[in-house]
This record gives sequence, C-alpha cells and structure tokens, in this order.
Amino acid sequence: MTYTPDMRSLSVALLTTLSLLRPDLARAGGNSAGQETSGNTPDRVQRVQAEVGADFLGTTLELAIKGKDRAAVDARLEAILETLRKRFEGQDGWEARELDRTFAAPVRKNGGKSSFISLSDDEEPKADQPVVATARYSLRGPAENGLKTVEILRAKANDLVDPKNEDERSRVSPIAYGLASAEDHRDELLDQIKEDVANAKSHLPEGEMRLEIAGLADPVQVRHLGGNRFVVWMNYRLGFVSPKAEKTTK
Repeated sequence: MTYTPDMRSLSVALLTTLSLLRPDLARAGGNSAGQETSGNTPDRVQRVQAEVGADFLGTTLELAIKGKDRAAVDARLEAILETLRKRFEGQDGWEARELDRTFAAPVRKNGGKSSFISLSDDEEPKADQPVVATARYSLRGPAENGLKTVEILRAKANDLVDPKNEDERSRVSPIAYGLASAEDHRDELLDQIKEDVANAKSHLPEGEMRLEIAGLADPVQVRHLGGNRFVVWMNYRLGFVSPKAEKTTK
C-alpha cells in the first residue's frame, strides 16, 4: 500500500479528532512533531493530566550542637533526637524521618553567614577546638487536618534545644503541602491514555493505518497549583503509520 495525500489528510484529521476529544492535549504541544517519513504522520505530543490532593503537610527540621567534647556533643544530639522521635512514635499519619546526620567533627572557618556550622572532613580537632554534630529530619503530618496539622508540627519541632545555650541551634523550614510521589498516580494517567487511544482507534479505517505510541515510560511530572492541590501529568507521542506495501516476487 502506498501512502497517498488522501491518507495523510485522514491521519491528520484523526489526530485533530483526538485533540478535540481532549482539549488539554491541543494545549500541551500538539504541534510538536517528529520527522515525517513516507507512510507515516509526524508524532504528535499528547498530554494527560489529573488534579490531585496533597498527601501530607511537612517541614524540615535542622539541628546543630557545638561543644569541645565529642562524646558529650554526640550524646546531647542523640538525646534531642530521642525526644523528637517519641513525639511522633505510634501516631498514624505522623512521621519523623532522618534525612542526614553527622557526628561531632571540627568546625570549618568558612566565613559563611549561615547560623549553622559547616564541617571539616579531613581535620582532627585540637584540644581547645570546638566540634559540631548536626541532624536534618523530615517532619510530616496528615494534610486533611490543615491548620491543626500545622500547629501540631510546630509544637513537635519546638523546645528541643536550650534557647539560652548559643551552642544549640534549631531551624524549621516553612510548612508546606506535599505529594509522597507523583509516580503514585501513573496508573490513573495510563488509564486516560488507554481511553484516548481507544477513541483514536475507533476512527481508523480497518487495515489502512495503525497507531504508534511512545513515551509511556517517561516520568510523571508534578506542579503545585496552590494550597493543597497539585496537577500531575504525562506527555506521550502518538503517530499514525501506514502498513508497508508488500513486496511482490516473480
């Protein structure tokens, strides 16, 4: 079968039909096309998306303890972390997860303006040289409780260090909504793609053209819409291919 101008017009019409069935696809770069070859239409970039709610409210807690005795510094940080962990222990929907931790090490004199002390990896402390131990934790609570969760998170992260001791410091990042993983919504988006493909196939003349789909393994993208709402989406490429003409032999 040869690829005629009429067949090309038909395939373009089918792609237009698909975009009309899902107007968001036309806005997602439907004119982005690959190279056209004989018997094919260019791949069109399509998009499926879903608006989803946040999974949690969260913040990051940073701790730094400074002193001259390594064992004492490490022990003090461990005591603080034990208090923190107990505040989250056995509570469904609440989590205190360690992101990173450093044991007592010498202070690096880098002149930075941060209230947290940088560390040196290759220097042994002198007898009178201070050392610092740090920890960073992700703190999460249920998103559905809104402001109540914000208040509880602040309370759980508060009063861990001695405010009168300049060698003990804590910092809490702004509390914000988050998604556990955009990939959790992949199946929902793939179901939308299946529906789109079924609609497109229903307009194909039997035996004359077939669909080619690519990009289904690409990562799910996410964007914060504001508040507790997010949009997740996937882009994929859809093309129409004409079967190759059968070769005849004599």
